[in-house]
Amino acid sequence: MLRQVVAVSAPLVLTSAISMTYRAISRDGDPVMPSVDPWFVQAREQLSPEVQHDLDLLLGFSGRLLYYAEELVFSFDAHEPDRLDASYEEYHQHLLELPAIAYQRMAANAVQRYYRDQATPQDPPENGSPLVWREFLAGAVISGDLDELVDLITNPQELKNRSLRMIEEFWTTCYADEFARDQSSLQRAARRAQSLVHPVVQVSFAELTGHRLPENIAAQLADVERVTYVPSSHLGSFIQYIYYAPELILFFNPVTVLESHVPPATPPSPTPQEIAETAALAGMKAIADPTRLRILGMLQDREHYAQEIVGKLGISQSAVSRHLSTLETASVVVVRPEHGMKYYAIDRDHLRTLAGYIHSLANN
Repeated sequence: MLRQVVAVSAPLVLTSAISMTYRAISRDGDPVMPSVDPWFVQAREQLSPEVQHDLDLLLGFSGRLLYYAEELVFSFDAHEPDRLDASYEEYHQHLLELPAIAYQRMAANAVQRYYRDQATPQDPPENGSPLVWREFLAGAVISGDLDELVDLITNPQELKNRSLRMIEEFWTTCYADEFARDQSSLQRAARRAQSLVHPVVQVSFAELTGHRLPENIAAQLADVERVTYVPSSHLGSFIQYIYYAPELILFFNPVTVLESHVPPATPPSPTPQEIAETAALAGMKAIADPTRLRILGMLQDREHYAQEIVGKLGISQSAVSRHLSTLETASVVVVRPEHGMKYYAIDRDHLRTLAGYIHSLANN
């Protein structure tokens, strides 16, 4: 059975933040996109020139998903229950104790994962020949100098030293104080997120982020044994995840969770308006169905999106779509599109008007 947990994890949010800092600028130094929080650009500017250089080199050789950063945190098993509340200091100590050759293996595994994604699997070199490593790395480099990267990876102790320097400086210079300040809101977001977790992962992800789960991740869910949801500050609307089979880490913006799902103020009940007989008939036909009544029951407290209704009803998506279309056509529900999804809510004014029509029949 798929397990889903929510946690505030220093090693995992550090990995999220350092990866976002890499993404925050294009390789010519300009902001990548408006959706990236300026905090990450500012964080990068606080780093020494040497560590900025290493950030591009060490995170720029394993594809756009930045697999090397993931290898480091997964070497610590940060997703395991007994490590979810681990401190940065524990994570750093673990990295210090790893032998230098482990860093070379992690780099090789990161590149190997990238090639598997491209459907061009390649085995890592079996020896330390720079020429063989150069050929292996060439197809996976996004940023950084290939010759410098080859020299670094074929010198495992130097690779370890510079990886540790990058993580340590980023934590102490940019993130330690930020993480301490955000602890309270991260914990509140985690508690709120726990109440929103749904048996259907796609539904949980949409509840926590307002986005659809990326199709490439949804396609892998059959192989996932555990999903860990982690609040990560400054994430904004950016979709960030780590898929490391059979584990899936899904990051979400704590602000989205804390500021959403606020019950709207209940408006005063309007005086029932007249309704045409044909509209009244359509409305009564629409609600005269057990499944559609169940849908209206779900929508009593808040709006839902289609996939969430599918998950709760346990029937096919096409059947749910037909029921929702009937309710919408009869003006019993209203639809609000957002982030490529449709959110459904009861049209309370129309239902009150329909109820007034029925009431008038009883009194005539």
